[in-house]
Amino acid sequence: MKTPTSVLVILDKPKHEQSALAEAKSLLLRHPEMHLQLVSFVWHAMVEQKNVFDASQRRAIKREIVRVRETWLRDLVRDEGLSAASISIEVVWTGDIAAWVAQAAGNSDLVIKSVHKSRTLIHTPLDWALIRTCPRPLLLVGGWKGKNRRKKKRSESDVIATIDLRNEDRKHRMLNLKVLDAAARFAELRGGRLHCVSVVEYSEVLSDLEVIDPRKVRKEAVAASADFLEALIKPYGIARTRIHRPAGKVGHMVAQTVRKTGAGLVVVGSAARRGLGATLLGNSAEKILERSPADLLVVHP
Repeated sequence: MKTPTSVLVILDKPKHEQSALAEAKSLLLRHPEMHLQLVSFVWHAMVEQKNVFDASQRRAIKREIVRVRETWLRDLVRDEGLSAASISIEVVWTGDIAAWVAQAAGNSDLVIKSVHKSRTLIHTPLDWALIRTCPRPLLLVGGWKGKNRRKKKRSESDVIATIDLRNEDRKHRMLNLKVLDAAARFAELRGGRLHCVSVVEYSEVLSDLEVIDPRKVRKEAVAASADFLEALIKPYGIARTRIHRPAGKVGHMVAQTVRKTGAGLVVVGSAARRGLGATLLGNSAEKILERSPADLLVVHP
């Protein structure tokens, strides 16, 4: 992954904490050659109801709503001390942000958005939709902030690459390499160290029934994949003390590794399953997002 030079930043609504902008600004300070495209979305379904407003009224209302948001956006840029040469701003009227990003992000190297953790089977939040549809690396930030906010540590600049060793075919190998490449680049961008984690998954039901011994399963899985993992990570010079092989559920174990290391960013690959199966089962990226106390960078094949 090359150093991002064009970054699409999805802003939160006014009065919300602008975690995505803070992250983008931090990257810009380290790499002033970057260009930030700040986008704020507006939408009111009632304005689109033809039985409530006629065409001219709808146009006038939209213009005023967009104008107010543009004023806020310009004030935000001024208050943040951002240079006009480093940014562009845009207010977009749409009720489908994921679809807009899927179409517009093609010219960007990176998409940054603050994370909002809530999910039901009826409504798929934007974060989950973007994991499946965003065509560029997606950086979701700020999910660990709030009442459980950690004290800032030196290790927070560290980055964890999440490696999937369940399959050793070419497709999965290439995705693992993309994860490692992106993680290494962001460790460099952040001035941190690179870790990797590969979770040995097993069924807790079988463990509870005493059908398997989790410690034995982990030991055998680690031994079986040791040579493959070593060959995979060798070019990245990851010290043995920063190679983690926990056993359990992916989401839980990655979160545990984050807490153990104090790392501030997890990089994960997503196969981006779609449809009802994806809604009901999710994928590794979504499971990690649900529990990770760190920011999350999602890359696709």
